[in-house]
Amino acid sequence: MGIFANLKTGLTLSLDSLTVLREHPKLLAFPAISGVATTVFFVFLYFGVFVAGFLGGGIAEYVALFVLYFVTTFTASLFTAALVHAVNDAFHEREPSVRRSVGAAWRMKGTIAVWSAIAAVVSLLIRQLEESNNPLSGIAAALFSLGWTITTFFIIPVIVFEDVDVKSMFSRSAETFADTWGETLGAGLGLGLIQLLLAIVAVLVAVVFGGVIATVSPGAGLLTGAFVVVFGLLVAYLVGQTIRGIAKTALYLYAREGTVPEAFTDFDFETLGGRAEHRATPKGERVEG
Repeated sequence: MGIFANLKTGLTLSLDSLTVLREHPKLLAFPAISGVATTVFFVFLYFGVFVAGFLGGGIAEYVALFVLYFVTTFTASLFTAALVHAVNDAFHEREPSVRRSVGAAWRMKGTIAVWSAIAAVVSLLIRQLEESNNPLSGIAAALFSLGWTITTFFIIPVIVFEDVDVKSMFSRSAETFADTWGETLGAGLGLGLIQLLLAIVAVLVAVVFGGVIATVSPGAGLLTGAFVVVFGLLVAYLVGQTIRGIAKTALYLYAREGTVPEAFTDFDFETLGGRAEHRATPKGERVEG
């Protein structure tokens, strides 16, 4: 599949995901809560990293970094799992519930914690390679980081929908990426284009409003323009994170379940080959009975 075909595929997938978001705007709550919580934890815990580094670094700094990576990854993964659960509800014509989906994700906290701990260790290893004076270490870090991203791209849907051990967690995620790599690449391109357009709109609106207000008060115009830009970029981020979760869930469910969500009927999932192996049911729902 060429670059233009990937872009067309990605745009279709992203626009269909945007349709789901328009029908269920409460899905924005998951990346919003995650972003706030992750930022708070990062700011709070990074102080410990700074102190450990100031006191001489060594093992204390690595422990502080591990805690930082673990907590932020766990928080982000928990709410991403909740988003995937809520998107699955939307796909099956059930009204998504923030409380129910967060509760379902919380019941997977053990698996998410294991994943977060492994991700934290890998982040430390990549950081160590990046800080090395050997130029080959930088190349190795980049290649390892790329491979890690590919291998773990579908890790959260796997955690949500499958009962897996640690080894299977990664193999299932990698298998799903291999099955959908063209569509996944296209979705990334399409999503990037949509986010870029939202950012451009935010800047244009900021220029117009800021310019009008600046004719009366230059200072107020500058502040208004800055506020609109920041708000617009924040909206672009939230929309992007949400439709990324929607698209990822749609790809995963088709690759593993073989069903096509109603909002994606114009998307040619047959290019994935119809590799349905079992009906995907969130673990949170299985717990609930």
